[in-house]
Amino acid sequence: MITEHIYSLPKQCRLRKADEFRAVLRNRTVFESLSLRLHIKKTKPVSNGCARIGLIVAKKIERKAVRRNRIKRLIREAFRKHRQAVQGMDCVMQLRRSVEPSDSAHIYQEAIMLLQKAARQL
Repeated sequence: MITEHIYSLPKQCRLRKADEFRAVLRNRTVFESLSLRLHIKKTKPVSNGCARIGLIVAKKIERKAVRRNRIKRLIREAFRKHRQAVQGMDCVMQLRRSVEPSDSAHIYQEAIMLLQKAARQL
């Protein structure tokens, strides 16, 4: 028996296929901050209505896997806590520039700010 953790992000709330990423990235609705870029696409009302997220943290920008994974965990957590605000949308969050390990709280706050901005605009 597989149990879902209360604090985990379910698989149906993640973009996993290249076509799903491509569909969101082709849409021109973009919000930017100093370190992050958020691409948004509204989903069809016939879908489950769950907000979904995909993450792009390129090796070219952040060389160390430990740092890339930490950034992805922080963004996923921010999305998990604020996904009700962007319900019915597909989101792709992309890292724009390298960040220092001490800027973890800053990345988390930027992700929250972008999600809230997207919720107000759409």
